[in-house]
Amino acid sequence: MSKTLVMIRHAHRDTSRREADDGLDEKGVEQAKSLRRFFQARFNPDDLSRGLWLVSSPKIRCQETLAPIAKLMDRPIDTHPGLDEQIGREPAPAFLARIEGFLAEWRQSKVETTVLCSHGDWLPAASLKLLGLGLEMKKGSWLELEWENGSARLKWYIPGFKPFYS
Repeated sequence: MSKTLVMIRHAHRDTSRREADDGLDEKGVEQAKSLRRFFQARFNPDDLSRGLWLVSSPKIRCQETLAPIAKLMDRPIDTHPGLDEQIGREPAPAFLARIEGFLAEWRQSKVETTVLCSHGDWLPAASLKLLGLGLEMKKGSWLELEWENGSARLKWYIPGFKPFYS
């Protein structure tokens, strides 16, 4: 079975209080809209017959980044603790095990298309595990891969959407 995984780094957020679990700023809201427009150009809802899973880190900025796609598709956003950024003094081996745990769950899933939103530390580690490439992902980045016969193939890599895409 072939399936698609889209990995998005959350859009730009309000950084006035970096320790806060805050939402997107104005630039981030525009990036999220650009991601929705790109999703709409890439995927026809009728082609998602085997399902669509929208899944996010528990952080508000990640959920707000996926919200325009969720609204477009009339789908809920699931939150998953496995997609959270490295937490406090979480040891690197535990963080990597958490990433691998989510990826194993995704590989077992029967859903055709998964769109996830996570963080700047999580995504390069996941892309390294899946593709052998630790790709830098700026805020609002899109990484799309196809999974077939136990291996991943890169389809799209957009390092970051600027709020001018239409």
